[in-house]
Amino acid sequence: MNISLKAVNGWRLRETPFPFQQTYVTPLTDLPRFVHSLLAPFELRRAEVWIETIVFTPENLIEYLHAFAINTNEGELNRAVIHADNTLEAKSLLERVLGQWIDFAFIPSPKEFVIYADHDEYTTIFAANAEALASLHSDMQRQGFKAVDNWIWTAPHSPGKIEEGTNV
Repeated sequence: MNISLKAVNGWRLRETPFPFQQTYVTPLTDLPRFVHSLLAPFELRRAEVWIETIVFTPENLIEYLHAFAINTNEGELNRAVIHADNTLEAKSLLERVLGQWIDFAFIPSPKEFVIYADHDEYTTIFAANAEALASLHSDMQRQGFKAVDNWIWTAPHSPGKIEEGTNV
């Protein structure tokens, strides 16, 4: 695991990265199962977390990074990019950042999907493949995770928009 602490001006995820999307309520008390279910249909070798905004000090994330000899603080993390070098690190990092008051994008490799999550406890997954997203949606519903149907993410800090008759 490593981190790029140089702040980047401007948010890097300005539009939807893939045409298909689904938003879920982030279950803070069930993050390990949520992350496992969210990532299960996709290949994941490594990932980056692009931090957009930190609302409250992410103590849990800072402590987690210390275990990798990354000594940082909230000011350095704001707008930072955290690089997870393997599948286990990527899954663990996603679980950590979802549990904090952070707006961020999770960019995997290979890039079959992108996740955007915000401090309001919503997680949106974007996928290039409608079938993969529909399969994920069915699995998430079966496991009891709450989908936010008929809502379309349009950009960071936007209210989104309601789409009549759209479920995926």
